Amino acid sequence: MKIRTSLAVFLVVGILLSACAPATTMPTVPTDIPIEPYPSDETQEPSGEPYPVEESPTQDAVSGVNGGLPFITDPIASEDDLLNQSEEINKFAIDLYRKLAAQEGNLIYSPYSIYQAFLMVYAGADAETKAEIAQALKINTDVDVDVHNRMNALNKLLITTPANPDEKTQPLQINIANALWVQQGFEFNQEFLDILSANYNAGLKLVDFADAEAARQAINLWVAAQTNDKIKDLIPQGVLDELTRLVITNAVYFKGAWQNQFDPNQTASAPFFLLDGSEQTVEMMRNSFTGAGLVTERYQAAKLPYQGGNYAMAVIMPTGDFFQFEQGLEDGLLEEILNGFNGVFGQVNLGLPKFTYESSFNLGAQMKALGIKQAFDPQAANFSNISDTIDLYITDVLHKAFVDVNEEGTEAAAATAIVVGTTSMPADSWDITFDHPFIYVIYEVTTNTVVFMGRVVAP
Repeated sequence: MKIRTSLAVFLVVGILLSACAPATTMPTVPTDIPIEPYPSDETQEPSGEPYPVEESPTQDAVSGVNGGLPFITDPIASEDDLLNQSEEINKFAIDLYRKLAAQEGNLIYSPYSIYQAFLMVYAGADAETKAEIAQALKINTDVDVDVHNRMNALNKLLITTPANPDEKTQPLQINIANALWVQQGFEFNQEFLDILSANYNAGLKLVDFADAEAARQAINLWVAAQTNDKIKDLIPQGVLDELTRLVITNAVYFKGAWQNQFDPNQTASAPFFLLDGSEQTVEMMRNSFTGAGLVTERYQAAKLPYQGGNYAMAVIMPTGDFFQFEQGLEDGLLEEILNGFNGVFGQVNLGLPKFTYESSFNLGAQMKALGIKQAFDPQAANFSNISDTIDLYITDVLHKAFVDVNEEGTEAAAATAIVVGTTSMPADSWDITFDHPFIYVIYEVTTNTVVFMGRVVAP
């Protein structure tokens, strides 16, 4: 059927920091783009003033509709289901880290955001295209028949923050939001829409990609709203065009206060030793607290809990070759370190530099290197589960992330956009060789006015 449109939470978030009401009928066109946090009884909206919704032609370019199934607000998943889902995400995270770490400099990204965006693409893929995405996402297709339900359940777990009886405690904030930006009049398979509305609360935003700039501004405005204005201009100019048919977006926002906050009066300038042996002066924060630390021949590590108790940051410093250590993360080293914090209790005297950083990527090359190749090939991609009336393929995978670590805590945000377009190749084809004398005209196409005319009889 078609519709035409006119737990391992610490591990997941540790990597994240190192680096949405359904309806069965079409609603009226909204006049703005609201903040749409992933639904939860205890969801906290981002702090500060919401990103302003400007009155502009961009607003007139957007309308919304949902799939035929309501969002499942209480997905059923066992503890093993959640652990397996987390394990798959973390394996993907390390694989992608190795690709991104090949570039010099600092790094911040959200494997969770990227993974979830590709799961929504996975729902629309078929045949070898689907198999390649499953392999890159570490999905066990032999037993994993309901990965979307598991993702929904894990989302709910991550955004369900514990009650804070202490009035002095700053509530931890986390927001996860999804949306589909779709060309007006485009035909979808109903099952694809139902999967996304039921498991990701991803409503459709109808846009006209022929007006690429208005569509781009609408998407970027939505992303900024979901990330407390930390992720701006996710989609740069020139990415969207009249051949774009679908953009899948995911946004994640996190803000947490340290359980053991740093005293700003103890922050002072100190040396930081770079990989080439040179020194750089940084603002080094200092703190002493009772918690978990690890010191081995290979690394030193500390666990920094956030208020509320269900999130923490792990900081890991290799003592030997940094690049060799990075490569070893895929061999279970990261899991070993995070599990190693369990049961450890002692005095931690910590020095940690303040840092703020933003990264921006087009992940096409990295995702191809992870095995997702057909999805980017306009001749080979199979997204027939999105629509079987037109050939689709992924043109861009855009990701942007931000992190700010200071004496009070951590603020981090990330957003992912997967741009899906259609090939300009027509269904019919002709082989014509002009190897005999021919006539030609140069004309204005709207009126067929001939401006120049001639012939070639002897080239």
